[in-house]
Order: sequence, then structure tokens, then C-alpha cells
Amino acid sequence: MQKKSARSIRDNEPLTSQYVRKVVLSLFTKNHDYAGCTAEDLVPELDHFGIATRKDFRLLMKRHRRALLIDEHQKMRRAETLGLRDEFRPEGIDVHRNTSRFAISGLVREALEKEFGWDAVLEAAEKRDGP
Repeated sequence: MQKKSARSIRDNEPLTSQYVRKVVLSLFTKNHDYAGCTAEDLVPELDHFGIATRKDFRLLMKRHRRALLIDEHQKMRRAETLGLRDEFRPEGIDVHRNTSRFAISGLVREALEKEFGWDAVLEAAEKRDGP
């Protein structure tokens, strides 16, 4: 019988909120950690889509990293940028480039949307929040 590597053993461990933060911050800049996200609410959402292990989550985020960065760097109209800055926390808004940064939870939810589609993510959110 072949011995399992330590990496393989860790990859099959259940997903935790600390690991979600660790992976997202390792793949994206630390500027995405502005909303004080603990990622506690993300683990059940990910589990709903069958992403229950560390490896599943890491591969999901790596697979959609480039697309998430492209979405994030889309320019907005100046009025839209200023409106977002006034309505939400200004840490995620770059008023000089007219772009916004996703928070950790936004990056994870966008990756889920790219993987499973908008309708599936919306349906899961409705089930989670109730009618």
C-alpha cells in the first residue's frame, strides 16, 4: 500500500474559514482584506456546491483567478465610482482608476458564479436566507 503524502492528507481536510482567508489572500493582494470578513458564512455556501475540502476550494480559486482580476479591473463611469464610494466603505474603491476591489467574500462568491452560474448562486442564496 502506498503511503499518502502530508499534502494529500491536508488537502482532504474539511474546509475552514481560516483556510478560505488564507487561500484568497495568497492568490490576491492584501488590499482585498478591507471588509473584516471572517469567512464563517462562506463555508456553508461552498459546501452547498460540493466544495467541502481544502483542495476543492484552492482549485476553484486558482481556476477563476484571472477572470476575477479582469472583472475587478473593469472601469466604471466616474459618477458610478463616486456613488459607490459614498454608499459603501471607501477602502474598496479606487477613485483615480474608477475601479473597485472585491472583498474576500466577493471574490469567493464571484468564483462560485463563474463556476456554477448566476442562477445557481442566486437559488442557493434564496434557500439560505429563506423566502
